[in-house]
Amino acid sequence: MSDARPPETALDPRAVLTSIGEVIYDWNVETDALAWSANACDVLGIADPQSIATGGAFALMAEPGSGINRNETISLARETDTGAGIPFRTRYNLRLPDGRRVAVEDSGRWYAGPGGTPARVHGVLRVEPGDATQMRLGDRGAFVDFIGADVLATASSQKRVTIMIAAIDNLERINDELGFDGGDAVIDEVATRIRRVLRSRDKITRYASNRFAVAMMSCSLGQAPIAAQRLRDAVEKTPVATQGGVFPVSLRIGAACAPDHARDAASLMRRAEDALARARIQPHETLVVHDLRCEARLRREAQLSANAVIDALNERRLVFARQPVVDARTRKTVFCEALARLTRPDMPLLAGGEIMPAVERAGLMDLLDARMLELATSWLAKHPEDHLSVNLSPSTLERPDWISALDGHLALHPGVAARLIIEITETSAVRDPERTRMQLEMMKQKGVRIAIDDFGAGHTSFRHLRSFPVDILKIDGAFVQNLPRSPDDRFFVRTLVDLARNLDMRVVAEWVEDEETAAMLAEWGVDYLQGRHCAEPILTLADDAAQPATGDADRDGDGTSSPAVA
Repeated sequence: MSDARPPETALDPRAVLTSIGEVIYDWNVETDALAWSANACDVLGIADPQSIATGGAFALMAEPGSGINRNETISLARETDTGAGIPFRTRYNLRLPDGRRVAVEDSGRWYAGPGGTPARVHGVLRVEPGDATQMRLGDRGAFVDFIGADVLATASSQKRVTIMIAAIDNLERINDELGFDGGDAVIDEVATRIRRVLRSRDKITRYASNRFAVAMMSCSLGQAPIAAQRLRDAVEKTPVATQGGVFPVSLRIGAACAPDHARDAASLMRRAEDALARARIQPHETLVVHDLRCEARLRREAQLSANAVIDALNERRLVFARQPVVDARTRKTVFCEALARLTRPDMPLLAGGEIMPAVERAGLMDLLDARMLELATSWLAKHPEDHLSVNLSPSTLERPDWISALDGHLALHPGVAARLIIEITETSAVRDPERTRMQLEMMKQKGVRIAIDDFGAGHTSFRHLRSFPVDILKIDGAFVQNLPRSPDDRFFVRTLVDLARNLDMRVVAEWVEDEETAAMLAEWGVDYLQGRHCAEPILTLADDAAQPATGDADRDGDGTSSPAVA
């Protein structure tokens, strides 16, 4: 493998931040003074810096209904700042003075004043690539916070709030026939149709690729079927026209009402999601409203799922498939990523995305991560030429005993550390940046390499990325899969490659599915490629036999990526 790299260039932080659409700000909540980095006007396309010199003035640019803006996020905060600040992240649209609409991600930390309320905010505003008229993926937790007060009010008044979780019923078939570009176009049209029939006080977010959450104000349990039918009529009466043809679209909806089913927003959301799960497995039920009589059954199902996973761990039926990551120029395997798989007697293999809900619901991610680390280090000890990466969940990364567990496995298998790569997601990296940095540095001291997975969603600021001891940057496949057809994605990926090069990080592009994309990435200086075009996952069994991981799915029916360790 050749280590030849393009010539290095002097790092210009302002140019890098501008190229990826990021600006830094400091907001004094008490005086409302809002200070921006020098590139703010360039990134936002604003001629007069005074037009965004106060928090109030900037808030006026936020488009109503597009998401929870910064002011609302801070005012809704219920956490207590003990000195380290409270992290936040939200998405919304801005209407700029020239009439343009842009989607932004706003993230940072707020710090309390003497009275305990937010007094100062340090943050990063990132302009997201693409069309701001499309409904962006939102933050489920932020939506729950946003409707929290409305749900709480139902306990002491005659107000009612119904949450409906809607999913496109036949999206998998649409994706198969149109590809993911066509599927995205259908999702955007469905979002537009739903918005048209909502009232001004209703709230909506799209928090998963194929999942919409709608909070209907003043909607009682008895009115829920009527409201749901209104949504279905708006979406289903007219087929969606796409470049690939006209497709009928249908919805499945799960609903729960406050205070009948829950008196806090988080519980109400979970009950609506449970109802949707039931709607999606009942062929003749397009709407399922939460039923209190189902609580015991749902608890039993969750326990059964947890027991099944625990049994699989105890019986050592958790195995892994190795997906090769290849050199972008030679196409030779450089390392493999370990993808968890669950074997079952006389039944099909379960991929990570299929067991993840039960694992997360039962709080078993730590056990799963521990088993995957055990499998990976054991494999490396038996195969001294191999290099292997394993994923680490956010909950495990935050555990104080994780480093000790890693140390124990490395001590048991001397010589494997240099061939082991630990992957963390970009999302987990910013939950507590300083703690993450310390954990990563301790891992590096053990001799392992560090990779940030699914990079590009915008959660990590340039400052944090520069402070993390990261060796490898894995670009989120969502930005890679449509490169030949998307100028925005091409610009964004090239920017990330330049950023990684300046930080002396190797770059992996995920979801490489065709030769045109592979050649383009190699030309731009991407180091490694990963995806079915390059190599299929190879199932690794306990006796070291290997076979193609048949039945494996990298994307589920919602078009989302299945986690590697699940």
